[in-house]
Amino acid sequence: MKELKVVYALITNSHDEVLLVLNRDNNEWSLPGGKVERQETLECALKREVYEETGLSCEVGDVVSINEAQSSHYQLHTLFIMFKATINNTEIKTQMMEEIKDVQWFTIKQADQLLTYYEHSLYQFLTNHATYYDEGILE
Repeated sequence: MKELKVVYALITNSHDEVLLVLNRDNNEWSLPGGKVERQETLECALKREVYEETGLSCEVGDVVSINEAQSSHYQLHTLFIMFKATINNTEIKTQMMEEIKDVQWFTIKQADQLLTYYEHSLYQFLTNHATYYDEGILE
């Protein structure tokens, strides 16, 4: 079975709104994020994905959720890691127009309605935290 890691950023603003992206492939809203590339750290992948999808640079915070799924059809085991993140700039300009249709801020209540694949409200994720630390390459 193949392994896949996917990272997502839970980004909020001063109005307690959450940043979501509208994906072209399925016309569904999600948190900014995506697949971790080979030999890429989780932090680097999250920064890259957030920039590609929104044009925003971010600082990666704590892990707030880890989910996993297995697909016997695709022979795939996927880990989904959600991080809190803060943005360093405010001008939204997606770099991946072929993948991202729109980027918008939503209230947490609105985001909860759009993100139906999460069992809990985003409010819960905002209070969760586990430290993420990249130990680098060990010999």
